[in-house]
Amino acid sequence: MRQGTGGEKPGSAAGDAHAAERAAEAAAGAASEEAAGTAAEAAVGSWSGAELVLWLHRGLSVAAVMGLVVGTRAFWQANAMSRPWLALTLTGAYLVMLIAAVVALCASRHRVLARLDAGVLVTAIVIKLVAAWPGVSGAKALTVDEGILMDAASRALAKGNNPYTSAWPGIDPALPTQLMDGRTVFDFGYPPLGVEIGAVFQRLFPSMTGIVLVAWLAVFVTAVFVFTVAPGPLRPIATLGVLGLGTFTGYADNAYPSVIALPFLCLALWGWPRIGRTGRLGWHGLVRAVALGVACSIHQLGWFLALFLVVGLVVLRLGELGLARTFGLMLRYGGTALAVFVLSSLPFIVTTPHAWLTGVFEPLLQHAVPHGQGLMGITHYIIGGSAALDWYGHATIALLLALLAAFGLHLRTLGPAIAVLPWMIFMVSTRSQDGYWLLTMPLWLVALVTTTRADFAGAWRVPLPRREAVTAALFVPAAAMFVVAVATPQPLEFTVRTPVAAGKNLPELTVEVTNRSDEPVRPSFSVATGATIASFWKAEAGPETLAAGATGTYTLVPPTKTFKIPAEGRTILRAVSDAPQTLSSIRLTN
Repeated sequence: MRQGTGGEKPGSAAGDAHAAERAAEAAAGAASEEAAGTAAEAAVGSWSGAELVLWLHRGLSVAAVMGLVVGTRAFWQANAMSRPWLALTLTGAYLVMLIAAVVALCASRHRVLARLDAGVLVTAIVIKLVAAWPGVSGAKALTVDEGILMDAASRALAKGNNPYTSAWPGIDPALPTQLMDGRTVFDFGYPPLGVEIGAVFQRLFPSMTGIVLVAWLAVFVTAVFVFTVAPGPLRPIATLGVLGLGTFTGYADNAYPSVIALPFLCLALWGWPRIGRTGRLGWHGLVRAVALGVACSIHQLGWFLALFLVVGLVVLRLGELGLARTFGLMLRYGGTALAVFVLSSLPFIVTTPHAWLTGVFEPLLQHAVPHGQGLMGITHYIIGGSAALDWYGHATIALLLALLAAFGLHLRTLGPAIAVLPWMIFMVSTRSQDGYWLLTMPLWLVALVTTTRADFAGAWRVPLPRREAVTAALFVPAAAMFVVAVATPQPLEFTVRTPVAAGKNLPELTVEVTNRSDEPVRPSFSVATGATIASFWKAEAGPETLAAGATGTYTLVPPTKTFKIPAEGRTILRAVSDAPQTLSSIRLTN
């Protein structure tokens, strides 16, 4: 038998005494730790407000330093051999991080932390400059269709060509947006100011990728702006939120137009409740109205924020100025923003009005195939289809109207959330990519650091009985439309006639299709191996339009010479149609 500690048997009196001694020591240690924790809590609780603010400021400064590490090793490894001077720059940034962490933990004054925060911001910009260099210099290719089209449009404009009358079908067909009618988007579909700025930079720096440079500059300006407008103790969140988390690196590298609009959206939102408080627009309101117009002239996301700004300002000013003066104020505010929008587009409005109009509104009207991380995924990824995808679009509009009305009715409560509410509509749209709201996160910081609940305390309130019930009722139409979209079964039923095996080539696919709906369907087919409908297959045989209740046999050919079914994962045949918008699916492999 094994002996206990000290050679005593476990059951002996000496062993029992020793065990009791150890138990007493453990209990004393636990009591000591608990007492230390209680003492620490008591110490924090006894701090003055100034001491607590300093402690929290130190904590945010440490968090900002920690955020600099995100992605830094990947940048270092990417440059260590090919561009060692960039890797050495990152080594210097590592040293700065360690020193900054020491200072942040030991600082006893806000003045020391303020200087540290500025140094950390500069270090973050240096790190991101290293990350930006391959894309800006052209050594790294753009990898998404938004950036490729922005680059092509800015280069075309730099050469004097109209981007709205141009198309770039040479893009990898797996990248661009596919439409429900079987077409692929190869043209420019945004307001023009972003590519106008990009064209200027392309002319100034012809050896670089001008539009990527513009996108990265926009990210840096956004970080500096949020840092500048934030109170001293909150400034580290600008470094952490805009540069430290690494969220914007890929978006800037691919010149997303919403990134270029970001600093202007931040400026438009900066202290917005104070606009027109005296009844005059003034310089304060004028600058913000111009910024809103610029943002709306770069990307359509600005349009949604503009709606909430107008509703919020009307409700804020009605109680102070009355209806007539509020109307006049909003006419000047909205008119200024609209004038900037029209001025930036004027050359295209005059020369090619139809091409400009269809290009600017294209993302909102083009009926793109379902994609994204929103609730549409119930239909796309779980159920597999619906004959009522149009109702997702109806639900999106209904949700926008409900959110605007709720925002106006509850401005005293919801006013600070203006930076989030506009993007909630994308949760029920067929295109519900998380980038639509991820890219607006710096606006959350602007709303946090430049507005308070007190700014909305005097907002006009509609005299409305049972306000909560009325607010809930506002969202019933959107919910009902969403349920219709989800609950309506897919229109097409498939019978696959071609043997399909995982890991094998599929030169063509023969499938028998029956339309179980009451509407004729004009299907376009795609074999999807991932979350996205990447490209359509050509129908070499089969009816172009399948009447209600009819059955047709289709022979489908892949867009490439060979198509290999992945050895693992699901392969799904999807069929989409426009007017009405429908989605039908069947698994080819599990």
